[in-house]
Amino acid sequence: MEELHTKTANLANHVQDIAQTYYDLARINIAQAGAKTLARAIIFFLLAGLVLCVLLLAGIGLALYLGKLLYNTAAGYFIVAAVYLFFVLLLYLLRKKVVFPFFRDFIVKRIYDKSNNEL
Repeated sequence: MEELHTKTANLANHVQDIAQTYYDLARINIAQAGAKTLARAIIFFLLAGLVLCVLLLAGIGLALYLGKLLYNTAAGYFIVAAVYLFFVLLLYLLRKKVVFPFFRDFIVKRIYDKSNNEL
């Protein structure tokens, strides 16, 4: 009877150790996923800022160039503004059929693609 009690106590200890190990593993996996998400967000915002700077400077350069060609600097800026407005309206009109599905599918693929261990 004493041997059965000892085996039961050992089994209980092993089950408790296994449960603690699974808990620790879950915490590590959550921390790793959080760190990966934060790193992706930082990279995204850095790249978005750089793209914004490039677009801003390219727009200013194009506006100055067009203004020089037209002998009217203001006209160059208005033409570039109209081009930007056209792209904004195009994205706005295509948001439900193209833009949102593209980002939704991209995010779902990133979440469920377990083979991709990169950032």
